[in-house]
Amino acid sequence: MKLRYRLLTIVFLSGLFALTSMPAQAQVGDIGDILQSGREDANTLARAYLEPFGSGFGASLNTGWTNTASPHSKFGFDLTVSSGLAIVPDAAKSFNVNDLGLKKLELEGSDPVSPTINGVDETGASLAYYEEINNNREKILEFNMPEGSGFGYVPAPMIKAGVGLIKDTELMVRYTPETEIGDFGSFNLFGVGAKHGINQWLPGGKMLPVNLSVMFGYTDMEVGSDLDLSAEDVIEEPSRTENPYNASQWDGQAVALNTDAWTINALVGKSLPIISVYAGVGYEASSFNVKTAGSYPTVIPNEDYESDPQNNEPLIVDAVDEPIDVSIDGDNGFRALAGFRFRAAIFHISGSYTLSNYSSYNLGVGISFR
Repeated sequence: MKLRYRLLTIVFLSGLFALTSMPAQAQVGDIGDILQSGREDANTLARAYLEPFGSGFGASLNTGWTNTASPHSKFGFDLTVSSGLAIVPDAAKSFNVNDLGLKKLELEGSDPVSPTINGVDETGASLAYYEEINNNREKILEFNMPEGSGFGYVPAPMIKAGVGLIKDTELMVRYTPETEIGDFGSFNLFGVGAKHGINQWLPGGKMLPVNLSVMFGYTDMEVGSDLDLSAEDVIEEPSRTENPYNASQWDGQAVALNTDAWTINALVGKSLPIISVYAGVGYEASSFNVKTAGSYPTVIPNEDYESDPQNNEPLIVDAVDEPIDVSIDGDNGFRALAGFRFRAAIFHISGSYTLSNYSSYNLGVGISFR
């Protein structure tokens, strides 16, 4: 029995892939199939499938905070639109379902290897859920894990503003108010950062031919969407399935994604009239959370069938409340970065590369004064 859910479709992508045209928009559409086997296995498989996306998205959000090592002069200003692009390591593009310790689901077939969301565009491992019904071992569910996107990158668009304050300090802000994107849902973003020049605190620091600074950045992004999954969407054998619920049972379905990312770095660079270059080392971390609100229909064996098969069907619709609650800590850590900025009058083009567990690029354009 293959049940076509849409619990996590497009939602992960609203505000993310929709803004960057990542060719993976429907890859998470079948994750809801695993809810038939229970909350624990559902969360285990969702975590394994989405893990590189969580780590990559955090790494992407941690880019784009700066395009020079030196802070703005007092009341100097820049506005930059950019996009990070994290590279998913090959080792994170697949997983072995036999290594997950699944409680109810079991491998159906011989191949236990499944792509993650950033893996190859091929159908994943076949899994099945069996139950004893009237002393017979009956297959309740069989499904394939969803294919990967075939896209080994994770993008994150952003808009950043920076303003120079006193003592060679720059305050940086990222902000997007809650924005609806058609039928995809809504997203909002907030981030704050600071960069502080340290030449002033070093003996003879003002005589150095390079700029030295430290910077910190934190970003929080939330994505949400309403869902609409009814019992009719999961019942594949109406003549054998009992549905005790009214349609109102499924009101209030929604999915929410939250990503927190932060980074701290030490920078060194040189600013010239046309070009600025910089490099640095630092640390980054991120967390990625997915939760589903509301009640969702599943099909399970009917416990009353054995005792009274004349008045009961062998299967029955059950309700699972808030089935997905996944938290993924990003596979981040120490990093090295380098970048540049070309400037012509008030306009600039900037780019950077970050070397880390999830290495990433960032490319941006904008305006800047002082």
